[in-house]
Amino acid sequence: MDIENLALIMSNERGRQFVSEVLDLCGAGAMGGTGIKTRDFFLIGRRSVGEDILHAIRSIDEDSEIASDGLTLEYLMMKESKRRRKETENG
Repeated sequence: MDIENLALIMSNERGRQFVSEVLDLCGAGAMGGTGIKTRDFFLIGRRSVGEDILHAIRSIDEDSEIASDGLTLEYLMMKESKRRRKETENG
């Protein structure tokens, strides 16, 4: 994964929203399983893609010309996602 391209995507709110939605689809950070082996293997594979994306985000260097460091961007993405969920809930 090209870290500079990822930094560019993460440098604006719409890009962070897109990445957040992809991570949600992947189930990144989710725990547990269904107890059905074939389904669990599928979920583990899907989750590993999300975890790889998170790892790449966290590896964005703070000296990047495009964006802040990866941990700051990840935090900002999570904060914005939480705000959007609250806005959706409150109508």
